[in-house]
Amino acid sequence: MGKKTITVLTNEKKRIDIYMRENTNLTRSCIHRLIRYGKVLLNGKKIFVRHTKVKNGDIIEYFEEMQNGIEIKKTDIPLDIIYEDENILIINKQPGLVVHPAPSHLDDTLVNALIDKYIKRESFLDKGTRPGIIHRLDKDTSGVMIIAKNMQAREKFINIFKSKEITKIYRCIVHGEINEEGFINTNIGRDYKNRKKFTARVLGGKNAQTIYTPLEIFNRATLLNVRILTGRTHQIRVHMNFIGNEVVGDFVYGNKTKDLELAQSLGYTEKTYRELLPRQMLHAYAVEFIHPFKNKKMIFEADIPDDFNHLLSLLEKERKR
Repeated sequence: MGKKTITVLTNEKKRIDIYMRENTNLTRSCIHRLIRYGKVLLNGKKIFVRHTKVKNGDIIEYFEEMQNGIEIKKTDIPLDIIYEDENILIINKQPGLVVHPAPSHLDDTLVNALIDKYIKRESFLDKGTRPGIIHRLDKDTSGVMIIAKNMQAREKFINIFKSKEITKIYRCIVHGEINEEGFINTNIGRDYKNRKKFTARVLGGKNAQTIYTPLEIFNRATLLNVRILTGRTHQIRVHMNFIGNEVVGDFVYGNKTKDLELAQSLGYTEKTYRELLPRQMLHAYAVEFIHPFKNKKMIFEADIPDDFNHLLSLLEKERKR
């Protein structure tokens, strides 16, 4: 069961359910359910009343996932399988797919698509909600993911990730023209003003390192090849925001004005531009690692999705005008 922690930052007392709604991705009904079942702690003590007040400096802990032992529902969600053997599965995750169940997503996740079809429940000792999951991609980020089909594979790949014996390559379309390779080295931690977001900072947080190389330069945007040397939450999106070249279409870390101007230059309007930019244009393109069971270097690439390619084609046409 995954526990998350929030340090309360407010100049006034607030109801805990309201504060959690403002500072997590949980819905109000999910928060009320967690409180009702004793899954929320305030300064180390369980609370059961949703209008309990919190003040600056209080510590809120909550279990975003469901209790161990919950029955994960098998759901028929199509997956793009790149590779499969007896120990691992490599997929090209589609945008819009959440990785594992949480109160706001009970039966429409990647885990629901995997269970009883690609992975067996009995292959995992724990009864949590993340069987097979080694790493995650954001809901609206597409691309290559490694799935473990048993506990032994999961443990080996967790160690591979921890020891950084894996290369992860992304493709993204960002605002502005970038002409040279760059290296970003900052700390990343939660934003003090908005706890739902992360931010690059000098002090606090965890070190994050990103290398980016321009592949195609357009009139208002650049296609980048990005390699992350660390695996921090929202790392690429935070770092692109940090240097002022936000990922195109990013609702959280992006720039709505730039998104609109880019879309209008390609023939869209203020009412229709989200048809062109339904999500952040970020794609996990490739992974490279030594297979722990085969002792063989393996490289897997995930095809670029249609919405990403459509934007690239429009940018290319505009450049040729």
